[in-house]
Amino acid sequence: MEDTLAVLASHFIGVIISSMFYGFTLAQTWRYFRTYPKDRWCMKALVAFLWTLDTAQLALVAASIYHYTIVWQGDIAMSSHVSKTFEASMGITSIIAFLVQLTYAHRIWRLSFGNIIVTFFIVLLALAALGSGGAMVVKTVRDPLWDSTHVSNLPASSFYLSSMACDFLIAATQVYFFHKSRTGIGRLGGLITRLTVLVVNVGLITTVDVTLFLILFLVCPHNGAFLVPYILMSHCYLNSFLSVLNSRLELRELVDNDDYACPSIYTIASELA
Repeated sequence: MEDTLAVLASHFIGVIISSMFYGFTLAQTWRYFRTYPKDRWCMKALVAFLWTLDTAQLALVAASIYHYTIVWQGDIAMSSHVSKTFEASMGITSIIAFLVQLTYAHRIWRLSFGNIIVTFFIVLLALAALGSGGAMVVKTVRDPLWDSTHVSNLPASSFYLSSMACDFLIAATQVYFFHKSRTGIGRLGGLITRLTVLVVNVGLITTVDVTLFLILFLVCPHNGAFLVPYILMSHCYLNSFLSVLNSRLELRELVDNDDYACPSIYTIASELA
């Protein structure tokens, strides 16, 4: 009983913070479509699709807490089960993370002029994370008790380790190619530093969230504290992706500065677009 109440409390806190993060998502999405109306239709469609999925994820976790607090109020048996709406939100979280990682893989492939090896490992880790996330959903559907979420932590551990490895490889690869583009021209180092800080900070958003979830899931699985970073995960991935897209205008202004003019930097700026 106490464990169930602790899980529901964590669920409720996660929904509240998730609503705040969704506000950032709305602002970033609005800024993207307002600032980059000439982007390729496929990129705009991807952003719209990811925003739709993120909206659905928030609606599902909110509907889940509604069921626990209103529809199933006082029903201990039902409150001890993972709701169907929350199970659906788990699947959406995995899909959002996969699509963002896959987009980064495509850009790294272009930035590296077709480096198949690096791109292959990024895609492989992204697929591993997606598969492990799907296994988590299947396990929860088969055994939907909150008390059973800690019984087998293999799918969860595999999902988050794969996600962390993929995010780290994406960030490290971009930083490598940025620094590989250094020349002795003007203040080029300043632009490279800005790009590096951007990539590292964006990668930290998802890495910290994923790491926090894994630690809480393994250390204290009974009180449901791991639900807070888990519910926030889709927002972290989408906001980190949108922040990269929305930073292009400032980067292009720096590239247009004669002090930074060199072919390698023009290549980087174009691949970020």
